[in-house]
Amino acid sequence: MSGARRPILLVGLAVFALMTGQQMVNPILPPLARELGFSELALGIVWTVGASGVVLASSFWSRRATTWGHRPVLLISLSGATVALLAFAATAQAGLAGALTGAVLFASILLTRGVVFGLAWAATPVTAQSYVADVTTGPTERVRGMSVIGAAQGLGLAVGPALGGALSAVGLLAPIYAAPAIVALIGVLVWIGLPRPQARGPRPPAVRVSPFDGRMWPFLTTGFGMYLAFGLVLMTIGFLVQDRLQLTTQATGQATGLVMLAGASAVIVVQAVVVPRLNWPPLRLIRVGVVVMTAGMVLTVAAGTGPLLAVSMAVLGAGLGFGFPGVTAAPTLLATREEQGAVAGLVGTSNALTFMLGPLLGTALYEIGPAVPYLLGAVLLAGLAVFTFVHPGLRQAPERPSDLVAADL
Repeated sequence: MSGARRPILLVGLAVFALMTGQQMVNPILPPLARELGFSELALGIVWTVGASGVVLASSFWSRRATTWGHRPVLLISLSGATVALLAFAATAQAGLAGALTGAVLFASILLTRGVVFGLAWAATPVTAQSYVADVTTGPTERVRGMSVIGAAQGLGLAVGPALGGALSAVGLLAPIYAAPAIVALIGVLVWIGLPRPQARGPRPPAVRVSPFDGRMWPFLTTGFGMYLAFGLVLMTIGFLVQDRLQLTTQATGQATGLVMLAGASAVIVVQAVVVPRLNWPPLRLIRVGVVVMTAGMVLTVAAGTGPLLAVSMAVLGAGLGFGFPGVTAAPTLLATREEQGAVAGLVGTSNALTFMLGPLLGTALYEIGPAVPYLLGAVLLAGLAVFTFVHPGLRQAPERPSDLVAADL
């Protein structure tokens, strides 16, 4: 991967930009929603609409990455996200000032933070995964490349909430205005530095791959379950922090940022340091990841203090750090070269579906009881752990370069 290292790092930088921009805003949204007079469920609808845009657009962007090229699609994504976040910041400010209220305010937030941002955001993960699949071969190299993308997401998960929490001490809207500036800056760096991948002969035309393909669905199901469980936590943790610790609106943003920093730091350490040194095959990464996530979810149910919540998020993050490279690399290793764009779209759509269902499900369950989303997550992950050990379809994942399909040799 030596020749592809710098381009993959730049693609990872684009992923980092989108994740940081999103996560700078997300910890502020629960207290902001309450300041604007919206319920937990209303905020869940905003998150769900944004994720719906990712679901609807992931396959479209994966095909565009194949036909237009990775670089143009990444730049479109970063530009669109910048515009959406700026419009959302202006909408939030108008809402706090009383210039926008009620249904008009909610519709404006739904359009900017939900629809436009979701459609723009959708392009980056699938394009990044497709790029890595295009410039790497072999299980070890592919897992390491996907680990870079995962580490970039984890770094965004760490930097975004921490920076958002720190800026919230200046004012509730400070992180919301800083987010588009950061995305725009990194967009310029990607525009300047990202080259086209080296050609490896004529590229075959893109083809479609069914989500029910026997090679794909066991891994898509596993990834879906892991991300759904993580989404239940990610989209409700701000409410949980405020309610369990009895914090003010401003203190909630800062505390939530620190709790999420613990989880994201674990993702970074595992994906950037541990996974590349272990050289484990995808299936082992998946199994370890699900088991560790189950332990983290059980701890979240019981955590009643800030430090314990941070520890539970760290354990969840470590589990996701192991599992992410496995569930993203395995399907690409089982696909032919012309199927890579379609496979990236399937993985992106599957992950996005969880963030479409997770916010709505998580916030609705949270209104029943603060522990209910996390109890459901623990049951889901325990069942998924059993699935990864007993289902034969997951054993298709190659462990050595010689196990690859001929098209990838």
